Amino acid sequence: MSVSNQVRQYCRLGAVLELVIVLVFSACTIQLAPAYDPTLLDGIQGVNGDIMKLYATTGMGVDKATFAGRQDQYNRIIGTVDALALQSQSRPVPDSATRDKVEGELSQWIKGAPAPMFAGGDDALSLAASECESARHVARAPTVPAHTLTADSKQYVPASASALRQISRAITLLRDTDCAHGLNRLEVAANRGYTQYFISEALFYESFLKR
Repeated sequence: MSVSNQVRQYCRLGAVLELVIVLVFSACTIQLAPAYDPTLLDGIQGVNGDIMKLYATTGMGVDKATFAGRQDQYNRIIGTVDALALQSQSRPVPDSATRDKVEGELSQWIKGAPAPMFAGGDDALSLAASECESARHVARAPTVPAHTLTADSKQYVPASASALRQISRAITLLRDTDCAHGLNRLEVAANRGYTQYFISEALFYESFLKR
């Protein structure tokens, strides 16, 4: 075999190997669905236990004079929930077929258990924060508008991330209301019902990915 023929064979072999390498790396990097993350599911289940302990502590009503003893408990829960929401949001975006399947299952679940209304919305959160700061004699920090996704946004938000953000809002409202006024049992019960709904939604979504 001539030297020129050997060179051409080596070149062809090199091209084939290069193509194989590209295909292998492509297969490794393409993510067709949000990866099931056992640490995320475990984290949601764990913080759910912490939240239920908080409701057990406050369920009969509490005086604002005792708020300092619960402040760290509130802050740990809020920090954990916010971190879990970020963990959920940080996964690769699923393909449209997978999204449709997951969202279809979730919509059926929601039909059987419509989401409760958030008591007072953003106005209630802002008022409770302001009253807590006044009660603690702390100068209020400037309000930073929350980032919201527009209807035409291409960013996909996993249902578990959305649910965890709602949980964070609910616990923040409970904390700041407790700080400013204390809590009565009706306020705690309403907050608990709202939070439990979204914990169930987050667990449903993450458990579906495990299948």
